Formats: sequence, structure tokens, C-alpha cells
Amino acid sequence: MEPVGLPQVKSVDGRDVRTKEDACQILELATIKESDLNPVTQCLYPMQEDKVDDLILLEVDKHILKALSEGDTVSFRGNKHDDAMLCTKDRTYEVKEAEISNSWLLVPNLKLSKTTRTEDAIERTTERRDIKKIFNSYYEVKETKPNLANLSTILGSSSFNGLEYESMIDPSTLYTWERLQGELQASDCELKRALTDFLIADIDGYLRRISFDVEARSLNLMLDYFGEQSWQIDEVDKESTYECLKELIYEPVFNSIFESYAEVNTNVKDDGSPLYKYNEEKCCAMIAKILLAASPTTEYKEFMETWNIGTPEKMQPKEEYLCGLALVTYNASKMQKEVISCPEVDLPNNIHDRLNELFQIKAKWTAEEITPYIVRFTKDTMNANALLTKYTRCSTKNGIKYYGSKHGK
Repeated sequence: MEPVGLPQVKSVDGRDVRTKEDACQILELATIKESDLNPVTQCLYPMQEDKVDDLILLEVDKHILKALSEGDTVSFRGNKHDDAMLCTKDRTYEVKEAEISNSWLLVPNLKLSKTTRTEDAIERTTERRDIKKIFNSYYEVKETKPNLANLSTILGSSSFNGLEYESMIDPSTLYTWERLQGELQASDCELKRALTDFLIADIDGYLRRISFDVEARSLNLMLDYFGEQSWQIDEVDKESTYECLKELIYEPVFNSIFESYAEVNTNVKDDGSPLYKYNEEKCCAMIAKILLAASPTTEYKEFMETWNIGTPEKMQPKEEYLCGLALVTYNASKMQKEVISCPEVDLPNNIHDRLNELFQIKAKWTAEEITPYIVRFTKDTMNANALLTKYTRCSTKNGIKYYGSKHGK
């Protein structure tokens, strides 16, 4: 029923409408002068048909707005059991529902102030407007870190261990780039950056992580051939290397490993095709990683001698190449210097958990020692020094700065 004192609403073609007389009467009851208002009155009615239930309101920041304006992809990502996350090409946002204190109405074709002002209007007119949806909540976004905790597990379940093991791979564990995009809650840029932590080969359209054993065996074969040819480190012939090893290394795997450990050089072959240069640091680090896998703790002198023997003649192992792989420490009980395996990739992906684990390994670190283990958490103005200031306690001994647990002694 209409409230007492208000004019009854007339029905035209089955739809309720108000007339100009109704509008004038309501203004009079509300003690509003008609002359104070524009001459067009818009009457709002809930839609009985074609109402929309699948619309939501989403608050966006300037970065999301720019992406939408430029036609870039903006998408919700994750599995059904995940909390919603919104991703642009380079940013990730968490999404949360928030209540609206006053209901918001979605009204198509609603006229705003200027369009309801008519210079030559003699009397008031009424126009019907249908409310398409009433909103009592909206979704707000907040930039956050990508959720990549499952990336290693996902890639590990379908690792490439050699052609002889391919029949044992469950097809449901294989991931294309598009499937990774849809299931992992990270922007494309963040996901691509995370993939660089692993050695990936594109095999039949699927992104396959190359196992450590395959990587180690393949790189050793490539470096052995390099040594046999007596090439300079910047005169590596990719085609010749593959031709010699194609029966031993699967081509997609060879290409991925070669791209990881070598880069195009300025030198060219007689036919004008490029020659390549092996990255000494990466090659030496991988050989060290193989040695550390076999013996996680080794006396320093013994390790350096073995490392030098296992490295091609044209390359020179250096202690600095162990950054992010191992620690050089002094064992007081044995009164000897030791090399201890400590791979950065095996540490937790959370800065707090990672630092706790690092300080359990060693109570005090120099900035040079700890930086390789925290560099992945740097962002914009938050560099390694800023991270150390925020999450650790600094002390000085013999003029050298050391960093330890913020809550330790």
C-alpha cells in the first residue's frame, strides 16, 4: 500500500508510473518549492524483468584502471578452493568484500543534473527509470605478493628425468603456460620471473622442469666436449655441440640448458652464424652444486681442489661463485675451514621463516654473506639493506657489521 497522504500510483501497460501531478503533490508534501528543482522528474522503479544478478562492484586503483583503459588483461586467478586474487600483467591483488552503508542503485540511462535542465520547459515532466540492480556491498582490492607457494610442487610432479621415463608421467600433471596462468595467483611478469628459478624446457607445448640429474649430466657432457675442442670460452659452437651430443641429450633439453649457461658472443663463424660464450660463474656454480649434492660438508682445501679438477681448463672456480649455494665457515671443534651446502632455492619463501632458518644455520652474517639469500624479497625502495634494517639486528665486531636475529641475544 502507498503511504498515507501520497498519491496513488497509476498502472499503464501493467507497469506502475507516476504522473507529473503525482510528482508535484509529493514536492508539496515535502515542502519543496518546485521552482527550486529542474523541470524533469525521474521516477525509479525496480525491474521486474531482465534484472541482473551477476554483476558486482569492484574498486580499482590507478594501475588496474590503466590496464583496463589500454586493453591489457585483467583477470581473477586461482582454483575453486583459493581466495580470489586479481591479476594484471605485472601486479597481484587480494580481493575482499566490503559493505556499503547506503545502498547503491544501478540505473541505465539515468540523466544527471545538467541533462534535466531545459531552458524552454513550461511545466514539469516525468520519466520512468528502471533499477537494474541494488548493491549493498562491493569488492575492494589491495596489492599483495603473488601466491607461488605451489609452483615448485606443480613443476616437480612432471619433471623431465629422461625420455626413458616419459611413459611414467601422468598427463594430468602436465602444465601449459595457459594452465599455469589460470591456476597460479600471480601476474604474468611475476610468474615468468618465478619460472627463472627453475630450468624449464618446452616439451610438446608443456612447461617441464628439467631434473637436477638430467641438468648435471647434460652440462657435464657439454663442458667435456668444450674441453675436447680446445675452444676459448667465448668461441663455443652451439650447432657443433648439439650435433655431437644429439644422441645423448634430448633437443628441447639441450636448447634450454644451452640458453641458460651460454650467451651470444660478438664472434661469428666463417658463415656468419653466431658463436657463444659460456657463463663461467654459472657453469662453475653448477659443478659446485654437483659436488655439494654428493658431500654437503667438505673440508675447504679438499673442496676447492676437487672443484678445480672438475671444471674445464678455460674456467677458474672462485669462492664468490658459491654465493647462494654454500657457506664457507670455520669449524672450531675440528679446527678447519669447511664448505657447507646451503642452497637458496631450498629455503622458505616467507622472509620471516627464511631468516629464522638462516640464523639457525649461523647466528651472525655479514651483509655480503646474507644478501644472496634475501635478494628475492627486494622490491622498489626495499633493497637488501632496507630488509636487513627492518628484519634483523645489527652489531659490530672488529669494525665489521654483522646481522643476527632481531629477537636473539
